[in-house]
Amino acid sequence: MPQIHFRRGERPLHQQLTRLADEYFAQRRQARTGTAALYTKALIILSLYGLTYSAIFLLPQTLNLIAWLAHGIATALLGFNVMHDGAHQSFSQSRFLNRLAALSFNLIGSNRFYWAQKHNRNHHSFTNVDEVDEDIDAMGLLRMSPHQRRYWFHRGQHIYAWLLYPLTSLFWFFVLDYRAWWRQKIGQRDFARKPSGRDQFEFWLSKCLYLVIYLLIPLQFFSPAHVLSGFLLMHAALGFLFAVVFQLAHVVDKAEFLSPDEQGALADEWAAHQLRTTVDFAPDNRLLSWLLGGLNFQVEHHLFPRISHVHYPALHRLLSNAGMVPAVRCYPGLWQALKGHYHHLRQLGQANRRQPYSGGTPAHDALPKC
Repeated sequence: MPQIHFRRGERPLHQQLTRLADEYFAQRRQARTGTAALYTKALIILSLYGLTYSAIFLLPQTLNLIAWLAHGIATALLGFNVMHDGAHQSFSQSRFLNRLAALSFNLIGSNRFYWAQKHNRNHHSFTNVDEVDEDIDAMGLLRMSPHQRRYWFHRGQHIYAWLLYPLTSLFWFFVLDYRAWWRQKIGQRDFARKPSGRDQFEFWLSKCLYLVIYLLIPLQFFSPAHVLSGFLLMHAALGFLFAVVFQLAHVVDKAEFLSPDEQGALADEWAAHQLRTTVDFAPDNRLLSWLLGGLNFQVEHHLFPRISHVHYPALHRLLSNAGMVPAVRCYPGLWQALKGHYHHLRQLGQANRRQPYSGGTPAHDALPKC
């Protein structure tokens, strides 16, 4: 297949958005990276992560599984709030702190280098583009894009998808990571560079340490059956949260699924592509924004990935009030976003194969603002 790319030429929307963000931070004399509020939150979440892991060994065995479940939730919070900003180099102005924050992904089961290829390079560049954005590739179990093949069992995907989501992190950490590492590509796109010897060492050391922390050490205190039950329960919480938060931002009936032409070129400039394929949800829910590390402001994150999530609410208001900027696609609440995801899966499960359905709301300028 031709290498997928954006057309060369002027990028007026991207330039306009960059100018708006530059003016915003210049007027306030603020850094684009994390603030004291982010570092305080990071300490709270890291403490919660450590306490819930300790609780696995300190609580009576009758409460042990609750500790595993709580640790799965704390691990998701660590990924949303610390790792994610670190991986985008927006956690701090310090390269060391950014690297340390990104390395927390190794601690929770995956790999920093792999994430940079999968997420930063592929997903953020070619959002919702089939065969390049691995986040919409469910190995045929789900049909997330209208450009994917439809099988008969997809008619029920809007129901059984919720049973698959708890398996997400298990499949990610124990299958996708290794498959990508051996193939050295994500989807049909090669890694930007080959992993160095240091990257290789970090990958295998992290995988071994993960097994030690979550399987070998607990096995010194509990039976294999009990450890396996707790480990699976932890991943059920982690996988469900990881999957659903992503799905509500991209795999919904307000997002579009665009495809390149025969030469591999996408029709829009990069910024316009992000606005068409990405959706915000519950922007006024301050608790949800705190817990999700601003990932409910997914449009702002895709347009400004090097800006910390603590600034996303302000950027959302900035974009919403900028008359020249196309409307930000948005669900006002969490429930509406869940319904949008359910409706999208249901429609794609029942649609004819390769039906030209690109999303529920292709009229970009007609979208209501949150």
